[in-house]
Amino acid sequence: ARLAVLACADFVKVVVVRDPLERLLSAYLDLCEPRADDGPARSGHREQHCEGFPLPRWRPSFDQLVDHLAALPPHERSDLNQHFLPQAYFCGLVAPRADAAASSDDLLFSHGTLPRFHHVVRLSAATFTADMLSVLASVGVAESTAHRFLQMRDGHDTGAAGRVQRYYTRESAAAARGVYSVDYSTFRLPEPAWLADLAGYTHGIR
Repeated sequence: ARLAVLACADFVKVVVVRDPLERLLSAYLDLCEPRADDGPARSGHREQHCEGFPLPRWRPSFDQLVDHLAALPPHERSDLNQHFLPQAYFCGLVAPRADAAASSDDLLFSHGTLPRFHHVVRLSAATFTADMLSVLASVGVAESTAHRFLQMRDGHDTGAAGRVQRYYTRESAAAARGVYSVDYSTFRLPEPAWLADLAGYTHGIR
């Protein structure tokens, strides 16, 4: 039923996409990083959602998580849980091929829904607020209401944007970039500027 909305001309459809490497670190910090203060409810949530490493038996480092994701065949990445699933696979934006021989670059655009969307907004961009205010204004949302909406938080802020260089190495950044190449290609995302500060990182490495 939700996908049927994409065929309806009465809706303005917007994709908000986050930089994949920042999003991956945020998921790790929220769901996988070992914590001494986990209560039963929190532990249960993390136990279900730390991809490939059910807690508390496993307490993976960030590098271990990236290695696990990078070792998956490309066609299996469309089966990851929602916290680690490439954003291109949400709402059928891109339809992954079931072909086990497909490379990460060949998984694009069979009969995806992305062309039905009117706007693609980058959450990690410096222009995000201005871009979203423009989109909301175009559908008649008052500026004061739009500002309040954009200031809302859901309690899952991990501060990942400010911590990327503490967790990523050249090797893990290159591996994660390969895992989420479908996102970079689909949404034509620029590589984050902080990658240039990682010693030895090569632009566009897969």
